[in-house]
Amino acid sequence: MKMKLKKILINITAAVCICISLTGCTKVNENLSAKDIQKSIVETGLVKNMEETGSKGLKRYYGLNSNDFDSVVLYTPESSMEVDEMLIVKVKDKSQIEGLEDTIDNRVNSQLQSFGSYGPEQCGLLNNYELKTEGKYVFFAVSENAEKLKEAFKEAIK
Repeated sequence: MKMKLKKILINITAAVCICISLTGCTKVNENLSAKDIQKSIVETGLVKNMEETGSKGLKRYYGLNSNDFDSVVLYTPESSMEVDEMLIVKVKDKSQIEGLEDTIDNRVNSQLQSFGSYGPEQCGLLNNYELKTEGKYVFFAVSENAEKLKEAFKEAIK
């Protein structure tokens, strides 16, 4: 009985060690600003149909003040008939993340209401947005390339 219990404990310990080692491989470089990350993402050529709008856009579309965060980059649609957006925020404190995610959710819902009756393509993009939080960074994208943009974000913060 003791030998069987010992083997089970060894196997459980080994499994836990393997899981920890596999999940601990991705380190986030928290010395980057949102502008540093933006540069890496823009270099991929995936940022299309968007223009950088900065702190004025953040206030207008999200009701947020860029001074509340460490750094912010916002791209919004070139045309009022499009929904493509990309937001990169480095928060000052991780306690800001939940509120920021709620604000992003409100923005998506507002856009869905605006385009709901006449923009099925735009609603499709909005329903497939990407939102990713890593360390002190929050990334949000609405685009036909949203998943690829998210992957570029993840690469940029390594």
